Amino acid sequence: MTTITEFDTWLDAAGVEGHEEVYALHWAVSNREEMGMYKCDVNNGRYFITADGTDDTLMLASDKALHAFLSKVESCFGISDFGDIEGWYAYSRAMSKDD
Repeated sequence: MTTITEFDTWLDAAGVEGHEEVYALHWAVSNREEMGMYKCDVNNGRYFITADGTDDTLMLASDKALHAFLSKVESCFGISDFGDIEGWYAYSRAMSKDD
């Protein structure tokens, strides 16, 4: 298992795709818990993000790094365009329905 600090490298390795996975990642990191295939552990003020399917662990060394990572996720997936994760998720979920 490798511990890394590069956001893009970890996101690529984790293979985050689809609104359910993006929401689960954002929720897990924001709440410092586990959701779906993502988990955020806290140890000595550092945050360790893991995902099923990758041996890499993303280490965020501070609250500032945690917020920067969440901003990166929001930017990569267009979440900022909808105000927040909840608005983005609701829109994405509605658009994925086959009514």
